[in-house]
Amino acid sequence: MNITDILNPRSIAIVGASPEENKPGNIILRNLKNHFKVYPINPKRKEIEGLKCYKNLYEIEDAIDWAIISLPAEKSVNAIKECVEKGIKLALIVAGGFGEAGRKELESEIKESVDISCKIIGPNTLGLLMPSKNLNTIFIPNVKYKKGDIAFVGQSGSLGVILMEELAREELGISFFLGLGNRLDVNENETLDFLEKDESTKIIALYLESFFNAREFFEKCRKISSKKPVILLKAGKNNDGKEAIKSHTGRISKISPNLLKHIMKQNGVIEARDLEDIIDFSKALHKYKEGGNRIAIITSAGGMGVITADYMAGELELAKFDEKTIEKLKMFLPPFASYKNPVDLTANATNEMYGKALEIVSECENVDMILCLLQFHPPKINEEMMDIMKEKVKKVNKPVFFCISGVSNEIIEEAKKELLIYPNIRRAVNAMNCLAYRKKWLEKDGKAKMEKMDGDLLTLLKENGIKIPEQFIVENGFDDISLNYPLACKIYSNEIYHKTDIGGVILNIKNRKELEEAIAKLRKKFNGKIIVQEMINGIEFIVGVTAHEELGKIILFGLGGTMAELHKKHSFRMIPIIREDAEEMVNELEINSLFNGYRGMKIDKQKLIDAIFSIARISHYKNLSFEINPLIVNEKGAFAVDIKFV
Repeated sequence: MNITDILNPRSIAIVGASPEENKPGNIILRNLKNHFKVYPINPKRKEIEGLKCYKNLYEIEDAIDWAIISLPAEKSVNAIKECVEKGIKLALIVAGGFGEAGRKELESEIKESVDISCKIIGPNTLGLLMPSKNLNTIFIPNVKYKKGDIAFVGQSGSLGVILMEELAREELGISFFLGLGNRLDVNENETLDFLEKDESTKIIALYLESFFNAREFFEKCRKISSKKPVILLKAGKNNDGKEAIKSHTGRISKISPNLLKHIMKQNGVIEARDLEDIIDFSKALHKYKEGGNRIAIITSAGGMGVITADYMAGELELAKFDEKTIEKLKMFLPPFASYKNPVDLTANATNEMYGKALEIVSECENVDMILCLLQFHPPKINEEMMDIMKEKVKKVNKPVFFCISGVSNEIIEEAKKELLIYPNIRRAVNAMNCLAYRKKWLEKDGKAKMEKMDGDLLTLLKENGIKIPEQFIVENGFDDISLNYPLACKIYSNEIYHKTDIGGVILNIKNRKELEEAIAKLRKKFNGKIIVQEMINGIEFIVGVTAHEELGKIILFGLGGTMAELHKKHSFRMIPIIREDAEEMVNELEINSLFNGYRGMKIDKQKLIDAIFSIARISHYKNLSFEINPLIVNEKGAFAVDIKFV
């Protein structure tokens, strides 16, 4: 049974109902009693909040859909047993003091007691909220939230409460809230199944300290992200954070921050660094859904425009105005203004200048989004500019962001009802970056196409355009060779990964005499087989496929050979991938200079991208884990020089 099937309760029992107003058992009871058939359970009371009390669940003759268990950890175990015997479909355990406190045996007892007919939320959960159904099991009183279209699922209920109240200040609301707690049963993955289909949810935000099943999580996110944006705040990125998690939810993810960043990007997940990001991204996505990466800036303070330009990073770049736009700006701006991007209206700016500049810039085909830095300090600017901007924005079919200074907070708060306003440039640009990232991801091809493949690894590599250098293996002596000089010699081993570091590779062998000397030297040092191979000139890369404990099969790409230890930047993706993923992996290494004739060497970038994609496809279909290091790429193509099975 999935949680999606049971989120429409009619009757709810409160096990541990309390007459004391500050107790969870009372707060939850008051939240629910006017909207559901509620049964308080307290053997010491006859009635609470005007409702008849029962000694236990067995005393209730009616069928019960849900039970909220507001008891200490030890007593919660027995209460769960009653829930199962009563046929209750979902039990929510409020108490902490389970696995996160080192008492995993209590969680084990609960697991042994339940069967598939009863789902568990928690333990150590703040509760569940669905405003559209008047369903509120949060035990914090008087939470100030609004009904809306943003869902929050997290391993910190209190953080979610803070988020709800901050969103309400921005006139944004919640469609769904769930504190996962210790995730004994109900987890983020099956909650995503519900939110994918929930019509009241348009944006999904999550706070996670670890993953219940990381690969499944990202596969679901990839599917959902094509319809609804998914924002993730993942905690525990350094050692101090990981130590804090041990005492909070008790489980630590083994996915490194760099790996996580790439897997999120692959699957359309928007990375938030803090609650501020979740709020800022939600504001932008709620109003505009997506936006391109070419940004126009309008300001009356040149320095502010320069600072904004400095913030352009990630997906964003300054838009280049066409001549038509520049000429239109020149017609009404003073001669000492700046007509290029950023547009500087100067201290001579008027309300009308701001409005006209927005109108003209928005019509430029090279502009995707606009950031208006409204300064009310120039003498000709007054509060009427707000009304002008509201009218102009209604006619613009592109995202328009605002940062406003020099006017009262009351005026800004009122303007927020119609304009997308951020308190500073950094936050506005981050939100714009979010929209640009979302648009770029939505434009991807989408599904990975994996056709049938027959043959061994070497055959498949060759069939997919990856060349294998001519070579032979020397065991004892050798006769005349048919390979072309120069040659390379290396020890034959699938266990040694850095042969060069231990003197296991000799390069640029020019003739038979040097070859004999190289073989003799390697034999003396390593006493094993020797590979003789034609030398390939080019740039060395590493492409490896391995099984990750949480993510399953992943592919790694980076500089290889002797450069691997110097340039330690790598890119990762979950397999399977699409070709756009392979292209992004190459771009993420920031090695464009290598494709522009580095030291006279020419590299075919498309052949490199094709090679990465082919290696991923072969690995996926043949279920192989292997590493090619180096994969040498030049103008003729990609060569798998050294292949090791992992």
